[in-house]
Amino acid sequence: EDKLASLFKAYTLIGGMPEVIAHYAAKKDFVALNTVYESLLTSYRDDVETYARNEQARNMIRFVLQEGWRHTAERITLSGFSGSPYRSREMGETFRTLEKTFLLELCYPTSDVLVPFMKDMKRAPKLLWLDCGLVNYAAAVQREVFGAMDILDAWRGKIAEQVVGQELLAMDNRVSAQRVFWVRNKKGSEAEVDFLWQQGHQLVPIEVKSGHNAKLKSLHSFMEHSTHSTAIRVWSQPFSIDQVRTTGGKTVTLYNIPFYYVGQLDQLIR
Repeated sequence: EDKLASLFKAYTLIGGMPEVIAHYAAKKDFVALNTVYESLLTSYRDDVETYARNEQARNMIRFVLQEGWRHTAERITLSGFSGSPYRSREMGETFRTLEKTFLLELCYPTSDVLVPFMKDMKRAPKLLWLDCGLVNYAAAVQREVFGAMDILDAWRGKIAEQVVGQELLAMDNRVSAQRVFWVRNKKGSEAEVDFLWQQGHQLVPIEVKSGHNAKLKSLHSFMEHSTHSTAIRVWSQPFSIDQVRTTGGKTVTLYNIPFYYVGQLDQLIR
C-alpha cells in the first residue's frame, strides 16, 4: 500500500501527458520535466489562439491560460473572472472555446439525487483542467505538492480534487463525458458534494476528504434524499468500509477508497 500511495503521489505531481511520462521514465528527474511542460503549454497557447475570432478573443484566451490554473477545482464566476474586466458573456465564450480543445472543463452542479439529472447552468461551475502535472507547473505549486506528506494537504486539497476528477473522466471512454457535482437546492444551504458518479440508475456521491465520518455533512445531506445507501470517500488511508448513520437516521455504506483505487471504482463497488 505504501508503494502504491507513493507511485500515485508521483503521478499526481507529474501528471499523465505522454511526453512527460516518457521523459520521466527515461531520466527519473522531476526538475527536468519543466522544459517539457513549458513546451506543451506554449503549443497549447499557439494552437488555441487559432480558434479566436479577433484580437480581443485572443487576449481573453491568453488571460485564461495565464491566470486560470490557480483556480483549479474552484467554483468560479465568469463575470470578472480572476480580476479581469471581462463580462460574463465574453468569458463564457472563451471557456467554451477552450472546452472544445479538451484542455479544461467547466463542471456544473446539479441538485438532483436521482437519474436522470439536470445540470443547473445558472450556478457557478467548478474549473477542472486536463492534467494535474500541467496544473502544478502552470500554477507554480510543484514544490508544495512534492513536499506534502498527504495529497489532501497540498494546495488546500485542490490538486487532490483535480486528480480525482481526472480519474473519473478516464473511466468513461465517451468523448461527450462530463463530470458533475451536487449542491443542495435550499436557500442558505452550503451543502456541496465534490462529485457524483453514475452507476447504472444510481447517482453515487464522492467526497475527497480526510478525517472522521462526522465531517461529511454534505454527503450525509445528499444520502438523506437519495433512494440508495452507497457513498464514497476518497482519502489517503487504506481501503475500508463503514456503516454510518446520517443525522436523519439513515444507515449508509461508506466506502473509504485510497486515491490509487479511484480508477477501479466500478469493480470495487460491484
